[in-house]
Amino acid sequence: MVLAENSYSPGTARARVGNKNKIRNRSRNKPRNKPRKKTLLYFQVIALILCGFGLGLYYINMNHQVTALGYQVEAQKEKVAMLQRDYKQLELKAAELQCPDRVEEVAVNKLGMHKPDSILFAALPAEDETGGAQEQKKGDQGEDSNSWTLAFLKWINRAEASPR
Repeated sequence: MVLAENSYSPGTARARVGNKNKIRNRSRNKPRNKPRKKTLLYFQVIALILCGFGLGLYYINMNHQVTALGYQVEAQKEKVAMLQRDYKQLELKAAELQCPDRVEEVAVNKLGMHKPDSILFAALPAEDETGGAQEQKKGDQGEDSNSWTLAFLKWINRAEASPR
């Protein structure tokens, strides 16, 4: 009878079927942890790869922003240098235009003015008219103590025209 044939013998179909039943029986008895561990491992690897990819994109974005700001800084430095050159040129032009020799040349040639032969300066008195009237009253009353100083001050402060 064939009941005693549970062992493996090569070339028999029953031995192969018997081995399959043993494998099936073993897998039914043990919990299925290996496929779950593999899928969990796959998800962890995929998550790690996605995190690395995200960090790479973040790094590239930050480098792009730093580079763009560097270009903007350089452009602003060039503008500042250009404006400083323009400012210095304008200062030089203003100094040339304000030069007394140039002003005199423009006045004579373009405006038709001529140089005066002599220059007169006028010095105006420092005291007002009411002060002078009070001094005359004091002088009329006979107070001669300050007459020399008053005469000297009037001589200095009087309007006088003198050639240069």
